[in-house]
Parts: sequence; structure tokens; C-alpha cells
Amino acid sequence: MATIASAWYDPAVSDGPQVATVIRERSSEILASWIVRFERSPLRFRRTTKAATHTAQVANLVELLGVAASASQLQPGSDATRELERSAAFLGGQFASEGATGYDLAALLLELRDVIATMVASDATAALTRLFEWLTVVALDGFASAGMQSLREKVSEQLEVGTPVVELMPKVPAIFLVASPSKSLIDDMLARAWMLAVGTAAPCLIIDVGGLAEAGERAFDGGFKGFLSQAEGSAVQVLLSRARRSLRELVEAATTAHAVAFQHFDRLDSAVVHALERAGHLLMRRG
Repeated sequence: MATIASAWYDPAVSDGPQVATVIRERSSEILASWIVRFERSPLRFRRTTKAATHTAQVANLVELLGVAASASQLQPGSDATRELERSAAFLGGQFASEGATGYDLAALLLELRDVIATMVASDATAALTRLFEWLTVVALDGFASAGMQSLREKVSEQLEVGTPVVELMPKVPAIFLVASPSKSLIDDMLARAWMLAVGTAAPCLIIDVGGLAEAGERAFDGGFKGFLSQAEGSAVQVLLSRARRSLRELVEAATTAHAVAFQHFDRLDSAVVHALERAGHLLMRRG
């Protein structure tokens, strides 16, 4: 029975106390060695960050590794390594916000692994390798997620500032939606356009959606319904311009349900002519 038990015993568990002892007794040495190795790491290309910038975070990682090891658990995904994994994910997000690279992030963790591996018995290195490979993946995922979130926020800000909400002629307000704004951003921009229409006593509001990407069209449906909650029962007519059939049908159904006058135009110039006529501008039509 003893032979069977040892055959199935996870080595990551037995290696824990040994690693915990090394970290407890040599934490300052680990940190000092990491600083040197990180600065010289061949994994780093642009070298956009200095070791001193992240010494506190690395010290925290070492401390959390010691806690996990004290619990005899170096198994990725275990309860004991949960805080260690959260710290790695947070570190990834921090690197992204500072403009550092994924190479720097990987170097930070892998060089730390190599430092500790030189201080423990050889039979503990396999468990350390597995754990630090997993932490590197977690950190890089946090890095990528933070980078994408930052990009979405920048694009959203640019769309909010740059989307034309204009008065083409007196009492002829229009908004030109482009790209892929989010549902909430569409709601906000339509609210701005609506305030312009109400403030100028315009009879119509032109909403041109010809520049929306497919993702933007999907978001428009939800954002437009939010906008209709404040426009419900108004005398201002919504003129939708250059919408594909699927979007046009959704908008028409929604405006009808909220008692808002609606008309669609396949061409922007036709919508503008209609708005000009409703606003009382005299137009000279060709022959």
C-alpha cells in the first residue's frame, strides 16, 4: 500500500516546504539576484522598464509564493496559489498601462523562476517550472486584456469627440454615426443630437448610419431604444438615412412603439431635402 500511495503522490505537494524554507531564509537574496538577471535578460528587446520600477511587485510575488509553498501547494490553479495568480494578472494589467512589453513581463517572471530554481533542490524545479509557466500565461492574458480594454476606451473617446453632431442649416440637425460605437456611446451621442434638435426647435432629426460597421449596427439597436425613452411622444420626426433593411425594420418598429414619427431614406441628400422642407426652407427644384 505504501508503494501505491507514493506512486500517486503529487511531487508539487512534497516540494512545497522546501521552497517555503528557501524563500523564508533567502528572500532578500532572491530579490537582489532577480534585479541583476532581469536587467540582463535576453528575453527583453526594447527594455522599456527598469527592475527598480517593479521591485515591490516582485517582492510581493515572492511572499505569496512562500505562502503557497508553506501550504504544501505549488499546483497551478489550487486554492493556495489563487492570490499568486491574481497578483500575476494584476501585474500584467499594470505592465500594459505603463506601455511596457510582453517580453518584459515574461522576463520578470521567468527570471524570478530561474533565481529560485538555483536555490532549491533539483527535485523541486519541475514544480516551480510548471507553476511559473502558468503564472506567465496568466500575466500575459492580463496584459492582453488590459491592452484591449485601453484600446476600446481610446476608440470610444475618439468616436464620442469626433462623431459629427451638426446643424446643417437652421433647424436641420443631423448626426453621422461611423465605425463601431458601443451601445452606451450610441445612446449618449443620440442624446446630444436630440438636445440639438429640441434646442433649435427642429421638426426633424437626421440620423445617418451609412458609416456604421456591422458591429456598430448591432449596438445601434440597443442604443437607439435607450434614446427613444426620452424622445417618446415628441413631435420631432426621426429621419433614418442609409440603413440596411434589417436595421431599418428594427428602428421602424421601435419608433412606432414609442409613438415617434419615422421615415427612412436610402440617400442622405433625400433626407436633407425632406428636413429642409419641414424646416421651412424654400428649395428651388429643377425643371
